[in-house]
Formats: sequence, C-alpha cells, structure tokens
Amino acid sequence: MRIDASAASRVRQRKGTGRDHAYERLREGILSLRLQPGAPIDEGALVRDLRMSRTPVREALIRLAAEGLVELLPNRGARVADIPLMSLPAFFEALALAQRATHHLAALRRTAADLARIEDEHARFAGIARRDPAGIPAANRAFHAAIADAAHNAFLAQCYGELLDQGLRLSRFTVIYDPPRGSTRRRHFDTVVADHHALLLAIRRRDAGAAERLAARHADLFRRRVLDFLAAGDNAGAVVVAEGQAPRAARKAGTSSGAIRSRGAASSSR
Repeated sequence: MRIDASAASRVRQRKGTGRDHAYERLREGILSLRLQPGAPIDEGALVRDLRMSRTPVREALIRLAAEGLVELLPNRGARVADIPLMSLPAFFEALALAQRATHHLAALRRTAADLARIEDEHARFAGIARRDPAGIPAANRAFHAAIADAAHNAFLAQCYGELLDQGLRLSRFTVIYDPPRGSTRRRHFDTVVADHHALLLAIRRRDAGAAERLAARHADLFRRRVLDFLAAGDNAGAVVVAEGQAPRAARKAGTSSGAIRSRGAASSSR
C-alpha cells in the first residue's frame, strides 16, 4: 500500500490538522478501492508517504475504524474493512428509504439554483458515462448529493451522504462488471443515464410522487446490479470469502456471512 508523493504534497497544502489530512487520504483511498477490502495497512509506510508523525496517522485509523472502513487488529496493526454480506440487505433498505425521501423533498423544495446544479451534475455524469467508466461512481454520487442538498434538510442529507459513501465501494466493484448475457455494462450505463434524466425532469416540474417512484426504482437497479455481480464471483474480479474459509469453499457453502474482497486481497489473506 502506498500513497503517491504528489497526493501527499497536495494534502500538505490543505488547511487543517495532520490527522484530518491523513484521514482524508486514507478514506479516499478506501472508497476508491485503491486500498482494497481486506488489504493490510502499513502504518510505517503511511507515516513515510504522508511525511507525518505516527500519532495523526493512528488517530485517522481510529476514526476510520469508527466509521466501519478500517479494522484495527490487536498487536497486528490494521487492515481495510471487508464489505460484509450480512450488512447488504440493511444497507439497501436504508439507501432506498433515504433516496426516496431526499428526491421527494427535492422536487418540492428545490430552488432555481438547486435545479441548475442538478442539471450540471446530470450533464457531467452523462459525459463521464460515455468516456470514463472509472469516473462513474464519483459522478453518480455528486448527482444524487446535489438532489439531496435541494431537499434542504441537513439531517437527511447527512444520512443519505453517508449511505452514498458506503455505496461507493460497491459501485467501484460493479462498474467493471460486464455480464456475459442479458444487460451489458454499456446498456447498464445507458439505463442509469436515462434514470437520472427522468429524475431531473420530475424534479424540474416539481412532481414529488414521480421523483420518489423513480428514486426507488433507481435504488433497486443498483441493488440488482450488486446481486448480479456477487453471483458472478471470480468472473467479476472479486470473490466472496467467509471467516476461516478459502474463497472457493465459501462460495460452495453458499454462506451469507462472508465478505466481498478483490481476488488479490483475498489471496494475500489466506
């Protein structure tokens, strides 16, 4: 695991404490999957790469552990937290509810400035979906965050934002997934763009009921995409592992208590 020197230099230029800098860089690395689920975190390497003392790095790791993104191991340092399968039903339930609520309220409360921002984020997402699949998860989050802000409820926007952040890791796994049959990756991207456009139109005409229905359908599209990805197993670039089991054994066991890891992270942990 390594954070490049240019990124570390940009971090040093930001305002704030060293702890915040370390936290931001680690969190971004985890959510972008540059730091893979299950991968060990070398505190010494972080100290050298970020050119900080060990204390702010350790404080950042503790903060990330509280958010469920890092696992602190007794006498063994830390590792990037897995994505546990058992949490997925609750995650998708919460995501659907928060998405329905924020998009419903946005249709009722959005201002002209809010609408302009949503339109800009939609156009940006559509462009990225055509030319840069790797940028899709972050652009998708920005589009939905703009809608959440248009709801003008800070508590709801914060809750929904945290769910969007948790979904980033899943999104980055599934964006590379191209199923052998049925809906191809290109077709899936086109469907997402069409959904976003329909949401924009509903919010523009202040149709809260339509916005909520579309938000629910859009959340279910993501849920089904993740389930298809999980069913594909190794063919999708990741494996499902269970505690104390090799990946293949976990899949044969049909366990629901495993976790999602990249193939490399799963192999290195055995």
